[in-house]
Amino acid sequence: MIDHPRQRESAPQRRTVACGTVATNVCLCDEHYLLRLDMGAGYPATRAGQFVQIQCAAFDDDPAPVVHEWSADRPPRFVRRDTVAGEPLLRRPFSLAGREDVGGRAILSIIYRVLGRGSAWLSRVREGQSVSVLGPLGNGFTWPEAMTVGLLVGGGVGLPPMFYLADALHRAGKHAQAFVGATTQRLLPLNLDPVVLASKAGWPTLCVAEFARCGVEAAVTTDDGSVGMEGLVTEALFNWIDQGRVDPATTVVYTCGPEPMMKAVAEGCIARDILCQVAMERKMACGMGTCQSCVCKTHAPTASGWAYKLVCTDGTIFDARDLIWER
Repeated sequence: MIDHPRQRESAPQRRTVACGTVATNVCLCDEHYLLRLDMGAGYPATRAGQFVQIQCAAFDDDPAPVVHEWSADRPPRFVRRDTVAGEPLLRRPFSLAGREDVGGRAILSIIYRVLGRGSAWLSRVREGQSVSVLGPLGNGFTWPEAMTVGLLVGGGVGLPPMFYLADALHRAGKHAQAFVGATTQRLLPLNLDPVVLASKAGWPTLCVAEFARCGVEAAVTTDDGSVGMEGLVTEALFNWIDQGRVDPATTVVYTCGPEPMMKAVAEGCIARDILCQVAMERKMACGMGTCQSCVCKTHAPTASGWAYKLVCTDGTIFDARDLIWER
C-alpha cells in the first residue's frame, strides 16, 4: 500500500460581498449557460474548486408586495409562495469555471444549469446588469509536489471546476488528462473540436476546446453514445488506469458531478491506492457555515467512528478516504 501524505489544511482566505457586472451570459447547450462577471479591481484571490453565492434577484429592489383580501369569518392560511411573490430569498451556490485578470480587473466564469427559480432568473440577466456575489468560498483543490499527473473527472454540471483546475495545473507545470461524462451530447456544456473527434473507445484526445487550450486531452462519454464512448465516464477512467497509463504513486484523481459517479470514482481510486479529491455538492442556504445545513458524513475519531462536516467550510473539496457515502 502506498503511504499517500494528506494535504495540510489551507489558511482561511479573504471573502467579500461584491457587485459583479455581467460581461456575457450565453447559452452553451440545452439548459446550460456561461456567465462571465466583471468583479472589478481588488477582488480576492480564488482557487479551482471554490464557489460563490449569487443573489438571484435584483439586489437593489425591495420584494414586490403581495396583497390578499379575505372576509372576517374566513381568515387566510398562508404558505410561503403566497407571501413573497415567488422571488428567491436565498443565494444560490455556483462553482467557479475560471478566472481571468484583465487590466487589474477580475473576470469570473460560471457555468450553470437552469433547474429552478434562481437559475432561471440568472439566465435572463443581460450584459451590463449588476449581480450581488458572496465569495470566494470553500477550500479549493490541492496537488502534492510529487504529483506528476492529475486525472480530472467531471460529470454534467460538475464539469466547470475541472476547466478551472485544468488551467491551474497547466500554470503549475503539471500534466493532466480529463474524463467527461453526460447523459447525452445536448447536455454537454462545452465546445467540441470539429476536427479532432472524441474517441469512441474512450481514449483522451484534444477534442474539448476548454481543455485543449491548456494542452489537456479529454475522453468523452455519453450514456446514449451520441458523442464519444457509449457508457459511463467511470468505465473510461478505470479502463485507462488499469492499462497502466499512469503511476498510482504519483497520480491524483479529481472529481465533481452526480454523487453516484463521484462515489464510484472515489471507491475505485481507494481500491487502486490512488489519491482522490472529491468536490462535494449540497444545497446551501448561506455558504459560510452559519446554517449548518450542507453536511456530509466523514470518518472521525469519535465513539461512533464518524462525524458530520460542512461542505461549505470544511470543503467543498474532501479527501476520498475521509468520506462515508450513503448506500
